[in-house]
Amino acid sequence: MNEEQFRSRIYWVTFLFSMLVVWVHSYNGELFLGLTGQAAMVDRIERAVGEQLGQMAVPGFFMVSAYLFYRRFTWEKLLYKWKSRVHSVLIPYFLWNFLYYMAYVLATRIPAVTRLIGKTAVPFDGGQLVRAVAFYGYNPVFWYLFQLILLIALAPLVWLLMRSNATAALTFGALALMIWKGWYFPFLNADALFYYSAGAWAALHREREGRFAESGRIGDWAAAAGVLAFLGTAAVLFGRPGMALWQNPLQTVLIRFVMAAAAWMAVSLAPLPPAFAWMKQNFFLYAVHFALVRLVNKAGALALGGNAAAALGIFLVMPAVMAFASYGLSRLLGRFLPGVYGVLSGGRAAQ
Repeated sequence: MNEEQFRSRIYWVTFLFSMLVVWVHSYNGELFLGLTGQAAMVDRIERAVGEQLGQMAVPGFFMVSAYLFYRRFTWEKLLYKWKSRVHSVLIPYFLWNFLYYMAYVLATRIPAVTRLIGKTAVPFDGGQLVRAVAFYGYNPVFWYLFQLILLIALAPLVWLLMRSNATAALTFGALALMIWKGWYFPFLNADALFYYSAGAWAALHREREGRFAESGRIGDWAAAAGVLAFLGTAAVLFGRPGMALWQNPLQTVLIRFVMAAAAWMAVSLAPLPPAFAWMKQNFFLYAVHFALVRLVNKAGALALGGNAAAALGIFLVMPAVMAFASYGLSRLLGRFLPGVYGVLSGGRAAQ
């Protein structure tokens, strides 16, 4: 596929992952129905979507982010790429964390809003500010960006490990062992490094073994599909009771990796039209959806509490609601406050 087609497919796959992330954060059974049998039923349905399907989204984001960073990578481009990620990732990370913190500080001092969100007054002091801004204390979905920032900082190491197939294989084996044993890095999640390294490997080998990543031909995906089928089958077979991956996080990591890569493959092979404008605001959607989802669910529970059909219906349509709400908000900010939107979106243009 050509460059324009590749960029369109990236929008498609990241939009898909964004919709799945919204579902992960939209559980509302207990909020609408309390601790009841109906709530348990709604929760089972919602978690079947959010946990069984939606949890591949963030692994997919790691893979796409790494692929874009290492695509056509050379050492001469390292400082440029780091600088661009300061504007597109680091500054928005700090700014959104600060805005979420201040929103909670102010909202929890307004009685009517406090009743709606169900939080006591959030303290405003230096310690809480550092926790909020540096460690996403009041913006929990930004754990992904925190991990991504660490991974971007480790770019030379990731390049060194992924540039040859031999060191890449050893690295993936070591990471799999770490995850299986429950060993940890300080701050950095081993599974995040696993997903990110997979995307980096595909980008660094895009002219040879990784050429499938930018191909719309099923033949180019044959070997990759075989590897995914092998890993998925192994994760299921060895995840049975008494087997090596039974109740082990490595099984979860492998299944999520296979699902995310399979989604990339499906988007690459499907006869899709060019990505629409409302599909191109995925960073902004990711940043705003958590607060908007909570607001919609809280308001819905106040108006329609006790109604299982309403809870499930709101859950099912939430991704579409968030897509168009964030798109409308991005258009408004882009038109009337373009400088503000530019910073909030990491320099991404409003569509």
